[in-house]
Amino acid sequence: MPDVPVPQLSGARSRLRAPRPWWHLSRTGLLFGAAWFLTSMAPSLLPRTWYYQGLISGLCAAVGYGFGALVSWVVRQVARLVDLHVTVSGEARHWLLVAAPVFGAVAVLGLTVSNVRSQARTAAVVHLDPLDPVDWAMALALAASIAVLFLVVARGLRGATHQLAEAARHVLPRTAATAVAVVVVALAAVWVTDSLLFHRTMQAFAGVAAQVNTSPSGRPAPASPLRSGGPGSLEPFGSLGYQGQMFVTSAPTPAQISAATGRAAVEPIRVYAGRTGDRTVSDVADAVVAELQRTRAFDRRVLAVITTTGTGWVDDWSAQSVEYLSDGDSAVAAMQYSYLPSAMSMITDRDTPREAGKALFDKVYAVWRTLPADHRPRLVVGGESLGSYGGQAAFADVHDMLARAQGGVWVGTPSFTDIAAQLTAQRTPGSPEIVPVVEDGLHIRFAASGDQLTHDYYGRDYGAWEFPRFVYAQHPSDPVVWWNPALLGAEPDWLREPRGRDVNPDVTWIPFVTFWQLTTDMAVGHDPPDGYGHRYGPELVPAWGSVLGGSPTEDYSKVIAGIEKTVNRVA
Repeated sequence: MPDVPVPQLSGARSRLRAPRPWWHLSRTGLLFGAAWFLTSMAPSLLPRTWYYQGLISGLCAAVGYGFGALVSWVVRQVARLVDLHVTVSGEARHWLLVAAPVFGAVAVLGLTVSNVRSQARTAAVVHLDPLDPVDWAMALALAASIAVLFLVVARGLRGATHQLAEAARHVLPRTAATAVAVVVVALAAVWVTDSLLFHRTMQAFAGVAAQVNTSPSGRPAPASPLRSGGPGSLEPFGSLGYQGQMFVTSAPTPAQISAATGRAAVEPIRVYAGRTGDRTVSDVADAVVAELQRTRAFDRRVLAVITTTGTGWVDDWSAQSVEYLSDGDSAVAAMQYSYLPSAMSMITDRDTPREAGKALFDKVYAVWRTLPADHRPRLVVGGESLGSYGGQAAFADVHDMLARAQGGVWVGTPSFTDIAAQLTAQRTPGSPEIVPVVEDGLHIRFAASGDQLTHDYYGRDYGAWEFPRFVYAQHPSDPVVWWNPALLGAEPDWLREPRGRDVNPDVTWIPFVTFWQLTTDMAVGHDPPDGYGHRYGPELVPAWGSVLGGSPTEDYSKVIAGIEKTVNRVA
């Protein structure tokens, strides 16, 4: 029988492919990683510190590299299935190898310079200093370290998957062994990330926050019985927590109020209860109501129920605006439901703020509605940031809010807040998401500054402003307002529309990147001066003045000057 000729395999196919060295990098992965790294330096709402810039850039570079490596692998597998081979002539290959690095270097340099300049414009818009060259060098070093760390971890997981798959192939088919190995390693990675890294980190942060909460404020207990923690109070001063102690000791005196208003004033009431021991949120709300009854707060002209932020903080600009504008004939009630910073609570626990906001208002409202109609205080509501989110949870919808509260000022409201999202979605066509127009401002007005209570963002006058009145104060440059997990994969209206006056026009939506940019922007939200970012102050005076029955066009300059002397800005 004649010999059957055996086809000769090429050298590339006849030899087993040698394993790639551990330092091998995917070219496609590098391309995607570099692109995502460059986009991470694009400007956002606020200028970032060097360490936040390094964190974002390292994270984006690592994710971009992983995505690029995955794309490369998928393309290779598809090409292998359809037996597709792409060849490039020697001359073309030579030019590609020369041109690609040159083009890449020019693009990297140009985009880097453009992004650095654009971030400087962002800093100028909100009156902050941009990063200097040393800051940028440290940011790049940190980014490289983070990207390398992610790469090492990813390759460790890949190696573990391969080893587990090899072991499983002794008892399972090749495909099944690989699938089992991927699932086991993935589940183990998720467990380690969630249980050991995320939860341990959150516990560490919570421990630090708890320590801050129990640390003394350095202020003596109030000498007035009209303050929680003072003589006759049902709440010991030490039980109020750091922010509670600051709140009850920061109220202005009648003399300070009179000096600003020129009218006689009385001492305002401030009540607060801390979440101590085994008390539930409902227990704390009951304690606040007991303090209101003890101080005869329901006999005052104005009763403000303010939902705190995660740490138990109350914006003193809101509290003192109520007190000055009512000549001290007011009571401000608040409670602590947590001691975690708002940014952490927004990520880990959105239920407790809602529970607290509803519990406090419902219990106060239950007492208020039993009073004779002509002897009830004006019941108003407020809250900032997570406090606005939690406070609005007291109401089923907009109509319920208008029916049960007699006005309110919501400050820096997160866009995922139910009522705020409902109002924004129903806004008048043509009005921007940053300052929506709702029913021509009949009851509810959004304002990016204190002078926008009579007209919309483009200067068009509103119609009549009926009672009850509500104000949503929100800056276009406030990352707390616009942070939303939906940013990961969907462009919001406020980035499709013309940018706000305090936002760099260069800011644009970038999938995945914008979400992380705003996440770090929240950490520096209080860095700008009043009127920018998450920093609200004098603009709240005309807002509260309008809600309490005054005109938004009144001259509030003397009240603002008075509050500036007495306000507590410790957050």
